[in-house]
Amino acid sequence: MIAAFHQCDVFTDRLFGGNPLAVVPNADGIDSATMQAFAREMNCSESTFVLEPRDRRAAFRVRIFTPGRELPFAGHPTIGTAWTLHRLGLLDAPEFAFEMEIGLVPVRRDGRRFWMRPPVPILGSALGDPSSLAGALGITESEIVGAARMSGPFLCVRVASIDAAARIELDRSALRAHFGPKVAAGNVLVVFYDEGRASVRMFAAIADGVGEDPATGSAVAPMLHFLAATGACGPERSEVEIEQGRWIGRTSSLHARLSWAGRDIATIEVGGDCVHAFSSEIAFSSTEPTVAQ
Repeated sequence: MIAAFHQCDVFTDRLFGGNPLAVVPNADGIDSATMQAFAREMNCSESTFVLEPRDRRAAFRVRIFTPGRELPFAGHPTIGTAWTLHRLGLLDAPEFAFEMEIGLVPVRRDGRRFWMRPPVPILGSALGDPSSLAGALGITESEIVGAARMSGPFLCVRVASIDAAARIELDRSALRAHFGPKVAAGNVLVVFYDEGRASVRMFAAIADGVGEDPATGSAVAPMLHFLAATGACGPERSEVEIEQGRWIGRTSSLHARLSWAGRDIATIEVGGDCVHAFSSEIAFSSTEPTVAQ
């Protein structure tokens, strides 16, 4: 089987920025093991495979793989897959849904920009021992603002300055010693937030095989719910701009639109631009995938 694939840069308006994504349309004939092998080969944060939907309410079914595992949902793959299918003439509807392992994910197109509505995260309790957390991040305790806490699958930590964010050197062994293996092996999101603008760094879960992620659309809702719960972001804010990736040379711009019900967030949309990088094809044999000659 020979399959075409397309790589784009997501959450950017320029080539070599944002977060790269490999998209394989017409992927119904590809098995899960081969999808995982392809994702390892591409070595992007994620690769997506577009299939016919099982749910008739969805435009397509989309499976998402990091180099290390399949994900039930992720943000930049949602935006980048929608943008790529639209660029290829395979998806022209202004509003639709993707069927993902997490369920239906609503998406809409506004000009060249696509917006998704992510699932609502579950907020965890505050994380104690700020001194140990600061040591695991390589900064001082005074540079952590308020209490860190889990929001969805992300350990969210707010820092007091851009300088503090820039100096983060994550020590997962220290996280394990003080907070246990689940926290130590998971996603760690560090955010500097000021008046509707956020600069973030996201250190992906060890199982993903990614390291620091250039742009994490799925982290936007957990981050905003975390900021709302701590009083940093309130109903006066209907839009938030997020910068990510600057410290690994892939600056990304993510956009969020919020609606409120009192002091609680009612809805969030996450949007961004994309740039096509290249298209190619790969030949999948019956035993293992090989690059087409």
